[in-house]
Amino acid sequence: MYYMKKVEQDKAQKFEASEQEALFNTFKISRRVAEDIAGCMDETGRQELEAWLQESDEHKTIFQDIKDELITQPRTWPYSGEQVECQLMMFHQRRAKVSRRSISWWRYVAVFILLLGIAGGIHWRVAKQDVMNTPIQMAQGYAVLVLSNGEKVTLQDSLGSVSEEPSVDIQVSDQMISYKNERERVREQTYNRLVVPRGGEFKVELADGTRVWLNAQSELRYPVQFIGNQRVVYLKGEGYFEVTSNEEKPFIVRTLSDVEVKVLGTRFNVSAYEDDADVTTTLAEGSVEVTVGGESIRIVPNEQLVFDKKRHTSLLREVNASVYSAWKDGNFCFENQRLEQIMEQLKRWYEIEVFYAREEVKNCRFTGDLKKYDNFEKIVKMIEEVAGVKININGNSIVIGAK
Repeated sequence: MYYMKKVEQDKAQKFEASEQEALFNTFKISRRVAEDIAGCMDETGRQELEAWLQESDEHKTIFQDIKDELITQPRTWPYSGEQVECQLMMFHQRRAKVSRRSISWWRYVAVFILLLGIAGGIHWRVAKQDVMNTPIQMAQGYAVLVLSNGEKVTLQDSLGSVSEEPSVDIQVSDQMISYKNERERVREQTYNRLVVPRGGEFKVELADGTRVWLNAQSELRYPVQFIGNQRVVYLKGEGYFEVTSNEEKPFIVRTLSDVEVKVLGTRFNVSAYEDDADVTTTLAEGSVEVTVGGESIRIVPNEQLVFDKKRHTSLLREVNASVYSAWKDGNFCFENQRLEQIMEQLKRWYEIEVFYAREEVKNCRFTGDLKKYDNFEKIVKMIEEVAGVKININGNSIVIGAK
């Protein structure tokens, strides 16, 4: 009799231990699901979530059900305790009607108490949004010029002469900065940086007469004077270049992804944002040579070279070049572009965070012209109509699902 009781106790202890371990793992995965929906997951979290999803189809179903429950229905954040309990009960009842699979009740409790009630510990950005029906605003920020001595000049407040680097006069007018060479030549090359924030754009005329339009969240590092047999500048983000012809001094644009664009005199657009999967070079006029990984590719007008940063592969294709430079003229112009890519561009201009109800929604396609300075709700309506999606606006949170 004693032996039987001992066996039963051991079984109970092992069961309790396994349940505790399962509960811990459920909370851990719940956290990862919450991070994924909130858009603040790191690489370690991504790997843990992917491993859990691959364990079973049931995990994938639960994950999608959670996203559907949290994202597709517009609601006020944060939830009260009563709302958490109500949402939890309704979800469990619906799951029970659809399936009798052996997933214990506490797993749902763990997932939903964390996701709906106490996810603030991971800086749940959705919960922090002001849900008043205020219009989405364009991001506000001013371009900054960083001089060779490290001095920073906010260009919005500095019309006229900014400062004189050696042998160069720097002039600022409305949304443009220009460098005028003086007679004195310098021996040592010095650099300035033009930094354009989210929601901004600026134009710079370099010392050789080349003009560069910088898009939002972009940066250009360039010499105050071009010395030697090359004119080299460094780009982060997106820029449109009108290069002054000089056969003796080729103009070279270098990016962080080791993509180099070499020209003599031409017009082209380079998009090289750090968080984008690709670096694209689009030629409007003239001829350019793009070097990637030691391979040089020459492109002609209305061609675009797309370099995949992850796969280290290049794709050359025909395009309408004007589509990819429309941003400098106050337009968003999209041609059969993925919805996820479109929203990434809009995020650089508007104070928004974007969430997707389902992964496949990201791949919806959109073609159309949008005015950059239009009311954001007007832009949303056009995307909804053309792409066949449903977009909910909750404060500054944009939630996109299928119609």
